Amino acid sequence: MALTWDSRYELGHERIDAEHRIFLDLIADFGNFVNNNEPLDKLARTLKEICKYGDFHFLSEENVMVDCHYPDYEQHAKLHRQLLAQVGSKLYKLTKQQITPGEVFEFLFKWFALHTTTEDKKLVAYIQGC
Repeated sequence: MALTWDSRYELGHERIDAEHRIFLDLIADFGNFVNNNEPLDKLARTLKEICKYGDFHFLSEENVMVDCHYPDYEQHAKLHRQLLAQVGSKLYKLTKQQITPGEVFEFLFKWFALHTTTEDKKLVAYIQGC
């Protein structure tokens, strides 16, 4: 499955959209590596990169929230922390072969698509009113 940017992920905030494109590209790379049966160590390194990029992106997004006094900041930031914890858990399980790479990819993509089209849309709608 070729995973590419789709207009439904477009939020209308230049910085957030640019960072989301990179985030999705990393998830797509992981999916391609899964489809190509790349070695477990390559999958693990890519998942670590996704986690580190997620940490950067979430901090960036949260700074935007603070600057605009976003009323749902705490809840949104909590979702970010939960994802990072979940990815860390999935990384551990992946390296111990307790979860398949396909399950990890499915989790990442579903989380990205759902979070972007719901929580991040609400955020950008609020920001545009600032």
